[in-house]
Amino acid sequence: MGAPAQAEAALTEVERDLAALEDGGGKAFLLVAQGIALMDVQAMARQSRAALARRSHDCFMKAAELARAAGDRRTLSAARGYLGTLYERMGRPDDALVLTREASFWAQERMAADLLFRWHWQAGRLHRSQGRTAEALMAYDAATAAIRRIRSDLLRAYGGYGSLFREAIGPVYLESADLRLRQASALRGTPQAQRHLVAARDALEQLKAAELEDYFQDDCVAALKAKVQTIDPLAPGTAVIYPILLPDRLELLLSLSDGLHQATVPVGGAEVGAVAASFRQQLEQRTSSRFLGDARRLYDWLVRPFTPLLEARKADTLVLVPDGPLRSIPMAALHDGKRFLVERYALAVTPGLSLMEPKPLTVQQAELLLAGLTESVQGFPALPFVESEIKTIHGALGGTVLENRSFVIERMGQELNAAPYSIVHIASHGKFEPEASDSYILAYDGRLSMDQLERFVKLSQYREEPVELLTLSACQTAAGDDRAALGLAGVAIKAGARSALASLWFINDQASSQLIADFYRRLATGAPGKAEALRQAQISMLKDVRYQHPGYWAAFLLIGNWR
Repeated sequence: MGAPAQAEAALTEVERDLAALEDGGGKAFLLVAQGIALMDVQAMARQSRAALARRSHDCFMKAAELARAAGDRRTLSAARGYLGTLYERMGRPDDALVLTREASFWAQERMAADLLFRWHWQAGRLHRSQGRTAEALMAYDAATAAIRRIRSDLLRAYGGYGSLFREAIGPVYLESADLRLRQASALRGTPQAQRHLVAARDALEQLKAAELEDYFQDDCVAALKAKVQTIDPLAPGTAVIYPILLPDRLELLLSLSDGLHQATVPVGGAEVGAVAASFRQQLEQRTSSRFLGDARRLYDWLVRPFTPLLEARKADTLVLVPDGPLRSIPMAALHDGKRFLVERYALAVTPGLSLMEPKPLTVQQAELLLAGLTESVQGFPALPFVESEIKTIHGALGGTVLENRSFVIERMGQELNAAPYSIVHIASHGKFEPEASDSYILAYDGRLSMDQLERFVKLSQYREEPVELLTLSACQTAAGDDRAALGLAGVAIKAGARSALASLWFINDQASSQLIADFYRRLATGAPGKAEALRQAQISMLKDVRYQHPGYWAAFLLIGNWR
């Protein structure tokens, strides 16, 4: 709560209580907790650093003595390792490393992976601070391997880290990727550089998978049942941009059919996040063009460094693997000063390179389930243009229609259980919130939760092919919240669909229905893939004087399989 004085007073009380306890393993455990708490207060209360450090040191020393006497190797590992953390903060890296190695030994003996990842991570930081890059990389690799072993246990035992997940575990992956990227930059143009780039990307892929698991509180999410594979190598004409937000810079990886390319932009992650939030906010004001400044800045940072390469390779499809705040903005509305990005490229978003399968959709053979609400129910306003949207899609591609009173939760489940639908289209109010349990889609008789949607769509898992496309029309994410956008991106993966088409914010009912209907019409008449069909539909809206502002057409994202 930012009140170090009160915290220190409370810890002084705790100290008296601890002194009265009988010596033993239980007391050793509590002394470690006390030492950690004192370190946290010390980090904030600069005026009493030395005194707090001494008290923290004494707690860890006493805890180690008691744990050794009790034969409690786990608590001994914690006491020695956190004493190493204290020494690291005090600028004594050599002493810290000796303690960290001892802590790792005891953690390994007890197979305590939850401690082991901390000590490997600590060793990585210490080696890096001393310029020992090879040793640091080995330590970071060991730390991420330990996290892999316990990730699902963390979810089950502690209910996940919530919005603090990235702060709690993310730095391990980010620091590892940061070091790899610096090495790749120093070795640019060599085979070793390419290996470092792939390793950096792999570390971030692990983080993205863990974030999805944490958001959905489900350790099976990343192990998608829909025939997951990585998208390397890429088809000609397709390029993947992988932005990595670091405190001091923006790193970009561009994946082409011949491998990875690197660019470094001297702008910190916090500034990128602030501009992304401003861009999103301005886009939703459809009477203003103030978004253009942010649109150009983001283009200059995210796309322009690779423009010569993209032009040389005749790229026509860009896939973005967004990080943090970039999840909640539409790439389509980025601007190069002359035209929007969507006017040049078909665009798609994927939460991770290994979390989907790029397989073409044969629309002519697709089975459709169309569900929607046009009437006002449960206090939500009517969506009158949904009727024409569903009618147009049904006219072009056929399918089963559930509208208004027939769009109830039980019937939805029955339909998905009864037939192998390859396209599921839902036109209704819906919202993605920072917590997956608060996210929903409105049916006539109630709110369809993400868990229910997942169960219904996964009824198709017993057949050979998964749902190809899940469209959520008239839904929105919580504004400016990249964790909510994570849910939007992850819903297709969790539901077992190859791709999703959904909107970042609620759009004018008429404009939304027009764009969605046009998207399906273009798919039916031979557009080469979903991303290109969406691009054509968005450009058509852009040319309509009523809907030129990107607030009307840019919010729709194609997530996952773009073909």
